[in-house]
Amino acid sequence: MHVVDVVQQDNLFPNFENSHKHKEKILYAMVAPILFGLLVGLKSEVVESCGGVDKILLRELARNYREGDGDCGICFEYAVHSAIRNNNPLVIERIQSALSMCGIEGKNTTSILLGFEKSKILQINNELLNALTENSVLLSGSNGEKVKIKKHLEEIQKSFRYYNARKNLPVSIMGIWKADLFIGNTDTDMWVAASVKINHLALRYARGLAIGIVPSRWEQERPCQIRNGMIVCPLLYENNFMQFFYSAWRIVSYFIKNDAFVPHERVLAGIEELRVARFLEQKRDVPVLELVDDDLRKLAHPTLLLAEGKHIVTMDMDNNFSDREDTNSTIIVPNSILQPIF
Repeated sequence: MHVVDVVQQDNLFPNFENSHKHKEKILYAMVAPILFGLLVGLKSEVVESCGGVDKILLRELARNYREGDGDCGICFEYAVHSAIRNNNPLVIERIQSALSMCGIEGKNTTSILLGFEKSKILQINNELLNALTENSVLLSGSNGEKVKIKKHLEEIQKSFRYYNARKNLPVSIMGIWKADLFIGNTDTDMWVAASVKINHLALRYARGLAIGIVPSRWEQERPCQIRNGMIVCPLLYENNFMQFFYSAWRIVSYFIKNDAFVPHERVLAGIEELRVARFLEQKRDVPVLELVDDDLRKLAHPTLLLAEGKHIVTMDMDNNFSDREDTNSTIIVPNSILQPIF
């Protein structure tokens, strides 16, 4: 069993004149990781009753999924991380502009996902973190102090999960436990901590956070700018990645709420969204992982969804956590989250 990564390609964005003709295929590619994200959030008893995560049918996901306030935000965070790592030209241009405002030059830009390190439920050894060198420098802001990451890496990782560990951090990065990503250029080995919020009003500055990544409003697409001690980096919306992301999220959300049946057409925007929902209804009795890995990949736009398969990696969570019974004992993630690309 394996999953696939969604990669946004140049010839679709930006200013792709015929994007409306490809919207349905683009949506198939976007729907896949959203379904996957909802799947791995199911409770352990649900997974066990269905015979394992690879056996859970799409209709069973709809019956057992419980909506959470942060679900869309988690999908957005992973989408941003994936886009940076895959050198998505739309996102990279904006991210490199923000890095330049921090005094970080270079072209080999990548991202380290910290979400799993922060979780009280899941602990995954992030090989990208381990790939940092003794010379890796973390900048605490646009004109902030330089900190050697390796020297404080253990305290940084503990701070994501334990309140008492935060007092051991240097003053300049005391708020780094609020970070979602480390973003930097490997050719200069300089990094910053970034907060990713799908709701721009939820973005808060903390010591050590240099960049705040948010979506642009569809009518207000602004450049990167310094605000409240942080460089705010809005990702473009109109005819862009965010527009398709929100469209795919709407399809999945209403489809799941409607017990894995096509929702009323009034809640979907256009015939393309309706067609995708109808396809999902036809696959109600298909395991979600099989749907993500096979059916959706075949229907996705060939230049948007890469055909390369990625083996599933699992790791048990730490037994020290008291809320084990309310969560999965393992997590399944694409190799792209774990494997270094430099």
